[in-house]
Amino acid sequence: MTNAAITPLFERLVDENPEASFEKKSKRFLTFEELQNSILNDLSYLLNTRVAPLWKSGPLPYSYGVNVTAPTSAENVFEIQELESRIDNVVRRFEPRLVNAKSQVINVGSDPSCIFISIDAAITLENHKTPLSFPVVIDI
Repeated sequence: MTNAAITPLFERLVDENPEASFEKKSKRFLTFEELQNSILNDLSYLLNTRVAPLWKSGPLPYSYGVNVTAPTSAENVFEIQELESRIDNVVRRFEPRLVNAKSQVINVGSDPSCIFISIDAAITLENHKTPLSFPVVIDI
């Protein structure tokens, strides 16, 4: 298995140094560690983006983000399972680099506006699946 993946389009388009008059040659490949960081950043953006009220009424294909509310308590198993299910659906829809993604609420602390989750999944590179776990913080 190679240790490189093609850099996602938006990462190739970002101008990392707008003051420079010349750009570095586009970085076409990511190392495996860079790929992990790219996915973690994208998951963080995705899960900390709220679905606009217009899109909440139905499962429309263009509703980027997640419709989440904090569980009323850490003991409310049904609310936690609903939250995990919503996260799983959004990750499946918007993060194609991951397969078999499964989220788990790790901590619902005394401050319900911050939830710690873990997303276990696999990255597929050249027909090889590598299992990984991504810690993500969701600000409700």
